[in-house]
Amino acid sequence: MIKEFLQSLEDPNRPLFGPNYWLLSKIGMLLPKNRINIILKLMIHAIGTLFVFTQYTELYVIRSDLDLVLTNLKISMLSIICVIKANTFVFWQGNWRQVIDYITEADKFERDNQDEAKGHIINTYTKYCRRVTYFYWVLLFTTSITTIITPLMKYCSSEKFQEGFHNGTEQFPHIFSSWMPFDKENSPGCWITVMWHIGICAYGATVVAAYDTGVMVILVCFGGKLDLLRIRCREMLDTEGKGVSDENADKVIRELHRIHVLLLKHSRLFNSVLSPVMFCYIVMCSLMICASAFQLTSATSTTEKLLMAEYLIFSIAQLFLFCWHSNDVIGKSEGVMMGPYESDWSASNLKQRKNVLILQGQMRIVHIYTAGPFTNLTLSTFVNILKGAYSYYTILRK
Repeated sequence: MIKEFLQSLEDPNRPLFGPNYWLLSKIGMLLPKNRINIILKLMIHAIGTLFVFTQYTELYVIRSDLDLVLTNLKISMLSIICVIKANTFVFWQGNWRQVIDYITEADKFERDNQDEAKGHIINTYTKYCRRVTYFYWVLLFTTSITTIITPLMKYCSSEKFQEGFHNGTEQFPHIFSSWMPFDKENSPGCWITVMWHIGICAYGATVVAAYDTGVMVILVCFGGKLDLLRIRCREMLDTEGKGVSDENADKVIRELHRIHVLLLKHSRLFNSVLSPVMFCYIVMCSLMICASAFQLTSATSTTEKLLMAEYLIFSIAQLFLFCWHSNDVIGKSEGVMMGPYESDWSASNLKQRKNVLILQGQMRIVHIYTAGPFTNLTLSTFVNILKGAYSYYTILRK
């Protein structure tokens, strides 16, 4: 059944981006053409944004309780990143579609012009994209289920809490801490709030799953395209030592230059829509990891520790995947300039060598993905964020 469902997500028109395109369309981040459906999708995003405001309203109300503040802050920071991802994707719809269309066409071009070496790279990054997409979807599903059942686990695992709840000293255990315009501690308001929170949790998990896996697949595609470009550069002057004519050499080098310029153009366009989101995410993630670690060490029951540990692992894994894939593209971008040197340039004539040198100069331009104007998305940044989160944690512990 699961295999049949995953197979139904495949799209022959988008052999690489099919499942990701499906989820982006279903959640309404890629808006449909029908005007009524557009309005409905925008209303869903507006409701999600409204929920974030109710969370920060509640945060102000409970500001005197540190434990409640940390619990609310941890979730509300994730919520605000979620709505930023959804709203910026919708706002920059044209740019995102341009990037998605480019990687689709570039991927089709490579599949239509592949040999054994190129086919191995294409199959490898396609399988990798599916694995990382489905793994991340499972991770998001697990985290959302964990978030939903946390109040129930808290109630079932603590006899003291059960006694306090029944005698009125403990409040109703809600999934999220958010302001509601009615009494959310007693029936029927408490159950309306629970259903509202479950719906919001499902929306947030779907948005994060669609956005994050879409970004990762695009980064993997850019990295795969750089690997394929390096092979093409290696083969541009023939691989059998016979050489090629000046006319053919000019044609091939011009085509390689065009491919790299298009890749660089869309890579920069992609960074322009990703960078502001990543800046907000890195700032929030540092605080989120810190709050999760603090609650993990201060939790008293084993159940609470397991739930906090799962949430902490998700936060770290999410940040790591972004930095890992970005760092991988940067490394391949630096390596692609070796392609012209790996060609049979020594057997070419002076004119062809000059063209190879010009192409090599073009290939020296490195693809960099940033988190705002302050830092690059690299593994070094990931390590620095963990160090910063640990520093905040030690301050809280004191």
